Amino acid sequence: MSLLDKGNQDIILYPEIAVEDRDGNIRTEASKVGTPMRVWIQPQGQSGTASRRAEQDVEGYETEKTYRMRLRRIDKDLEIGAQAKVEIDGKMWTVFGDEWSYQGSARTRHRIYLLRRS
Repeated sequence: MSLLDKGNQDIILYPEIAVEDRDGNIRTEASKVGTPMRVWIQPQGQSGTASRRAEQDVEGYETEKTYRMRLRRIDKDLEIGAQAKVEIDGKMWTVFGDEWSYQGSARTRHRIYLLRRS
């Protein structure tokens, strides 16, 4: 079994959905109903801005953590979206930006999302 088929963390995913607001406009938000799934989570190096922010005097008030979340190949058709939320060990994380899609061979193809908690 490939490492792309395994996960190291059980999460609850709240995927992006389209909703209509009171004015009739369509917008996106995270679903209210979560789906349990298994993914691979690993720490992500912070950007220069995030690293500088951590060195400021307001460290306890404005901190930022980031993770990379890789979907298993079995979940390759799942649409998550940039407005999705992820619950990891009871804490809510936000999907930051669009997915990174690695389009190598059929055996190494996978998708990665950046998660941020601030």
